[in-house]
Amino acid sequence: MWAAFFLSVLLVSTLNFYAVVREPDRVEIDEVHEHLSETVKIEGTLISWVRDPYSDGSDRVDLQVEDAPNVVKIRWYDTSEVPPIGSRIVVEGEVVQYNGKIWINAKGMGAIAEKVGAEVVVIETSLNDLSADAEAYRSKVVDLSGYLSDAIEPNVTWQSFTLIDNPSYLDSDHRLYVSLQGRVTEWIEAGSKVNLTGWVQWDERNYRWSIVVQSSTLDVTHPAGAKRLSWAVSAETWSYDIGKLVYVEGTYNWADGEHWLVAPGGENVGVICLIPNAEILVNGTLPEFEGEGYSGRLIWSEDRAQICLQMSDEDHTVNPVGLLIGDFTTLATIAADPSAWIGEEVNVAGWMTGSISPDYDKGYIGDGKDYFERSTTLRFQIAGAHAEWIEKGTYVEFYNATVVWNEAEGRIILDVPLYAIGTIDIPPDSFSWTAGWDAWTWQVNTLVTVNGELNQSSNGDLWLVASGSDDRVCLFDDGTAIETGFDEGGNSTGVQVWTGRLVAIDHPDDPGTQLCLTL
Repeated sequence: MWAAFFLSVLLVSTLNFYAVVREPDRVEIDEVHEHLSETVKIEGTLISWVRDPYSDGSDRVDLQVEDAPNVVKIRWYDTSEVPPIGSRIVVEGEVVQYNGKIWINAKGMGAIAEKVGAEVVVIETSLNDLSADAEAYRSKVVDLSGYLSDAIEPNVTWQSFTLIDNPSYLDSDHRLYVSLQGRVTEWIEAGSKVNLTGWVQWDERNYRWSIVVQSSTLDVTHPAGAKRLSWAVSAETWSYDIGKLVYVEGTYNWADGEHWLVAPGGENVGVICLIPNAEILVNGTLPEFEGEGYSGRLIWSEDRAQICLQMSDEDHTVNPVGLLIGDFTTLATIAADPSAWIGEEVNVAGWMTGSISPDYDKGYIGDGKDYFERSTTLRFQIAGAHAEWIEKGTYVEFYNATVVWNEAEGRIILDVPLYAIGTIDIPPDSFSWTAGWDAWTWQVNTLVTVNGELNQSSNGDLWLVASGSDDRVCLFDDGTAIETGFDEGGNSTGVQVWTGRLVAIDHPDDPGTQLCLTL
């Protein structure tokens, strides 16, 4: 009897030990529903994750794991560092069902791990290369840089935007849909330049390529300020800027128990409702603000069924005007009533909308760095010669400029006798090999960056060649290209980023025009 008793105890202990140390069953994702209340192990590709999804302070990450075309949701508690999007991972946890939904509860640091030998390799590329052969990047993790088409709101778990290759949406040649997973802590304004890392996917529902990005990989390299809005455009145009930080010129008015911003020309020109933060009100009304307008976030008010300017006491950065000397007249003020300014001398400031060569004296000045921030541009003519290029995006100040009427062009022009040049506030344009001639003509005489491989023909001419194609532009070297483009054996060092001025010259052999980059 005692022998049987000890045998049974030994058997039970052995079974308990086996239950503790044995590996969970490996199951396919499409079979998870057959293992309710069991501990299983699955393998798949991590396609998205969000930390603390309900903002309740919990130490939890929700993950989506795919083994195409099947997807399972993971809730991971007591988490450590999450593997990157696109990595192959192994998950161990209990299959749980609640309200008709099935997921896997994973607990502890070892519950989720990258599969050995399947670590993600991040590929540095550009919007240009991605657009040329998106299929080559399918299901791969890439590192990109570009500009935001829309503002990114803080403390929102899922949101989307378009990554473009130009601060101006209308001037952009490549646009990539971005699905952002996870929250950012502060507003990131439209027009900001960012670097991001994400997983390239074909969006079958919307028939487009997209990239899934975690907020932790989003790095702002050049933040944008408030965009200036013009009263001269229609309300429908303003609707495209809803959600963005903006600056609107006008005067404050309290009427009918509401806050209003009235256009410089009066209510007949335009009126917009103001929604001020309670902290900046004094006796129920707004205090006097320095400047000729107000900044805030443009929103759609459901209560009023109209667009409003939502203000706060935040330190909103507005495009500076007049950094070097005293008072300046805004470009919008001149454009609003040009006949009243003809013959007047003014001081104005702004940014160059294009590059001006030393042998040319005309151009345009705008009241914003780019399309997102600009509401008014005026034509100008510099009196006398200037020795160097004035680059696109350069901050300039014109002193004692005379507003004249140019009958030949049918518009007003600023005749500029004296000016001062500040810094270049926007980076060079990105040259796209696939954009086409119409787009390239807008970049002629401006600074651009070109991704290409240096090549030298038999007659000694230098060329930048697009990767994987025969497309090329000629290169005028300042002495640095030969040193960096070829190794000691005279072999090409591969694709590099080249920065210089894009110029158009007459082709030496055939009739027509040829594009070249001047370093």
